[in-house]
Amino acid sequence: MKKLIILIFSSFLFCSSCEQKPNFIDFTYPDGKYKALVLSYDDGTIQDIELTQLLDKHKLIGTFNLNSGYIGVTRGWPQKNGDTIYQKYVPKDSLLIIYKNHEIAAHGELHKNFTDITDKEILKEVNTDLQILTQLTKREIISMAYPFGSTNASIAKLISNTEIINGRTVDDTYNFSLPENYMIWNPTCHDSKALDYLNEYLEMDKQELSLFYVWGHSWEFGDTKRWDNMVEFCEKIGKAKDIWSVGNGELTKYLKAIERVEINENKIMNPLDNAPIWINLSTGIEKLKAGETIELKNAA
Repeated sequence: MKKLIILIFSSFLFCSSCEQKPNFIDFTYPDGKYKALVLSYDDGTIQDIELTQLLDKHKLIGTFNLNSGYIGVTRGWPQKNGDTIYQKYVPKDSLLIIYKNHEIAAHGELHKNFTDITDKEILKEVNTDLQILTQLTKREIISMAYPFGSTNASIAKLISNTEIINGRTVDDTYNFSLPENYMIWNPTCHDSKALDYLNEYLEMDKQELSLFYVWGHSWEFGDTKRWDNMVEFCEKIGKAKDIWSVGNGELTKYLKAIERVEINENKIMNPLDNAPIWINLSTGIEKLKAGETIELKNAA
């Protein structure tokens, strides 16, 4: 009888232990979110000041891709119709004020079309950006938008050998998928169409990682209707509690961190030198810190 009691008690402990081990469901963004928003703006013109103030008001994060060779100057851009558009760029001593809450990224020193120049010239465009922007901001510069959105597989591979870990094009996908190649990152849409896709994204309730990626130029907001639409977009999406507003660099690092997580039928383990990641378990959302392991029932 005593042996039977011990056996029953041992079985109870074993089953309780089994129940305490969760099933792995999937990865999430921080705090269990499945939706993310990236706002990527090019050139670094003076109109970025008003745009960053709008984003700050709604607690949204922007990635601002700057041409380091034009910071602090006024430059004329000849147009096909013979006119010249003059652009004033943000001053050097104000970068950390204007972009205090935002990511600063590269856009080519002099905004040259990468498909029209040599590999050596491309690397000069990128590396000069990295050098100057790092000196001016003391920040890590890891993102970029291709000037004119022009790139190809060869250019992307070339730039991936620098400190840049993502490169944005202007080839809109009109969907909310994550990229297959971080260095050829096709956005969802230009901001002129952002409202067209906003409600769909706000109402989306899929248990999978998604991304609403909007791009543009702040100097385009000279069109009052375009600016009013952007204000409306920020007001609405800024209220969403289930969307992670994030810079392109931070998002890329997070996705790369997920790729490094080791998972099998018995456990999920975050490498010691990796960033924290969030996972959805049968017991709820968990933050898996670097070096931590969670024993699983199974890997689902």
